Amino acid sequence: MVGLHYDIDETGNVVNAIIQSTNGVLEVEQAVLQQVNAMQFRPAQRSGKPVKVSADPVVYTWILDKPREMSPRFAELYQQAWDLYAAENYDAAFDIAIKLKAYPGRNAKEEVKFQVLAASLASRWSDEAAELQHLSRVVEFQSLALNNNFNNSYVPTQQYLQILKRMQTLQLNNRMLADAGNTLDRMQSLDRGSEVVAEAASQYSQAEQEIQALPDVVIAGELVPLYREGSGSWKAGLSRRDFSISDVRGRVGAVFLVCAAGERSLRYPSREPWAIPTGWSQCKIDVTGKAGTRLVLHQYAPEQLSAPQ
Repeated sequence: MVGLHYDIDETGNVVNAIIQSTNGVLEVEQAVLQQVNAMQFRPAQRSGKPVKVSADPVVYTWILDKPREMSPRFAELYQQAWDLYAAENYDAAFDIAIKLKAYPGRNAKEEVKFQVLAASLASRWSDEAAELQHLSRVVEFQSLALNNNFNNSYVPTQQYLQILKRMQTLQLNNRMLADAGNTLDRMQSLDRGSEVVAEAASQYSQAEQEIQALPDVVIAGELVPLYREGSGSWKAGLSRRDFSISDVRGRVGAVFLVCAAGERSLRYPSREPWAIPTGWSQCKIDVTGKAGTRLVLHQYAPEQLSAPQ
């Protein structure tokens, strides 16, 4: 896993590519830099003239279809953390989790193991935002393996279904209806007839009715750093056409609408709500800016916007 930042000059070439986060595998770092430096873009323009701009931070993740193993030392620390967790010594388990996060040369299996541990600790501290963040990382890796028909995945199917069910619960708790629907789709594609999937479907159906009845679906969000000391990003699926953000505590740099049909930059700040273009579907909002920035996403019912003020 490598996180980097780069600029795009007036000719569309990549310049000033700098690695800002890495798991310490030199060959991977060199391959990433070589690939990024070879990329060509259409230059950005201002007042009709090409200008140099900074690209958003990028994280590259490589996974291979090989048997998944932890290194002996990582496995030892990992077991110590779970032993402390079982003894309800969560602070001490967290201290080891920090070591695991900074473990040099951490492979994808170890990354998934760390994220499961971190999610469990966040759950004990009732930090649902952090728990969802960690579980989402697990799903990212497992989905890559499943979508590429790997023989070797990261999480056993039944455990993965439980992770997805917990993710859906967290998403529904935060009224993230579109994201919860996507999570349910993942579950149904794995084992539609199982009891855990049936429970998740029932939970989603009940929450959908409650959330859709709201005139304004409010979702709290926080920009999470892509890598240590880097800028932050927050994404959420959209279940309604008209939406806006408010109560920003921190700094928002850019807002994008990302859909199956394409993406577009949204004017921010904006006095009026944004709207999903007619015919666009599977949309989400993507907010970038200073890590730790908190905000509130609003999704309005049609009658809410037409009502007299």
